[in-house]
Amino acid sequence: MKVEERIEIARPPEEVYAVIADLRHAPEWQPSLVRVDVERGTEVRRIGGQEREASFDVTRNEAPRLFEIVSHAGPVRAWATFELTPVGHGTRVDLSLVLELSGALRFAGGMVRGRAEREARENLGRLKALLERED
Repeated sequence: MKVEERIEIARPPEEVYAVIADLRHAPEWQPSLVRVDVERGTEVRRIGGQEREASFDVTRNEAPRLFEIVSHAGPVRAWATFELTPVGHGTRVDLSLVLELSGALRFAGGMVRGRAEREARENLGRLKALLERED
C-alpha cells in the first residue's frame, strides 16, 4: 500500500533536508518515534501503546532533494521517501510511504492505511511548525 502526502514549508530545501536527514532528532516531529540509534540502525516506535523495535537503512541520501529510509519490523517493511522541491521562497516536501504487510497484518490493511495517512499528514505538519518557528 502507498500513502502520499505533500506540504510546503517556508524554508530553503537545504534547511528542510538537514532536519529530515538528522535521524537523531526525528522524534521531535514524529511522536510515535521513541528513539533512534543511528549507529546500530535501529528505531523504536510506540504503536498501539506498545514499543516496537525496527531495523532501518538509509537507502538514498541526495542532499538537498531526496532522502529515503527503509525500515523493517516483523510483519511490516516500510519505505519512506522525502522528495524536496524548491518553490518560491520555500520547499515543497512530497512524502511517499510504501508499506508492505505480511502475516496476519495483511488483513488489517484498511486500518493500517488510515493510521499511516493520518500520521504522515500530522508529522509533516509538525515538521513545518518546527522549521518555521526557527525564524
